[in-house]
Amino acid sequence: MAAASSAPGAGPDTAELRVWKPFLARAVVSALFGLVTIFWRDPSTLVMSVAGGLYLLLNGAAYLWTHRMEHWGPPHRLPDVGGGLLLGAGIASLVFPDGRSFAFAGAVALVVAGAAELVRGLALRTHAASRDLVVVGSVAMITGGILPFVEQLGAHALLGVTGGGALLTAVVLGIAGLSYRHDSALSASSASGVQGGPDPVN
Repeated sequence: MAAASSAPGAGPDTAELRVWKPFLARAVVSALFGLVTIFWRDPSTLVMSVAGGLYLLLNGAAYLWTHRMEHWGPPHRLPDVGGGLLLGAGIASLVFPDGRSFAFAGAVALVVAGAAELVRGLALRTHAASRDLVVVGSVAMITGGILPFVEQLGAHALLGVTGGGALLTAVVLGIAGLSYRHDSALSASSASGVQGGPDPVN
């Protein structure tokens, strides 16, 4: 989705495209966690708490990085709350290594953080990353909504649900981040060409 820019027909603003950095950070964290949930066949509750807690912590830090960038416009409290809840859920999972803590703390954090991204994506329709926020916000809300219902099934089910959502998030944000990185590099090259005069014909 193209953002409004200063010149008619121009692409997304270069400042908006810098979102590729936190997007790729979130994609890497989500992909690594998702792969752990796939290849760890019979995880214990301790493994679930440590892996899930670290995922929520790192994801929360990258989430706050995403939403505290200046190009979003006026600051909103909801993304800060969502990021804070992700950090808190990560700490709770590490301190209280049991399925109930992970399921319910993770559920609240993911639902609120996902809702914040969904709302921001819908509100900023002209922003380059608005559609990506809507998708990953919806994935987080669905993942969080399912967690309490599989808590009785144990660590494998909890990690499977969370890991599935993480892998979907990794795909969306990974593709988006690489695309915005490419567009940002093109925008920088175009700006350099304009400042330095016409590029020679190759």
